Amino acid sequence: MSETDSFRIDQADLDQLLGAARLDLSPARRASMYPVFQMVVEMMDSLDALDLTDIIPATAFDPSWGL
Repeated sequence: MSETDSFRIDQADLDQLLGAARLDLSPARRASMYPVFQMVVEMMDSLDALDLTDIIPATAFDPSWGL
């Protein structure tokens, strides 16, 4: 996803997520959840936009098993 692309959650996406979580919420509660889910998506977009090319990972997998 490029920096200009942004995923927008719609009501069908929210209904699918809530259904997968087996949450049977009232229509009013579902409506109140929509901005929260969109905020989470926007936060994930901001993390995806970070340039981490010069950042060394805190942990790394070493397949040599100390051999």
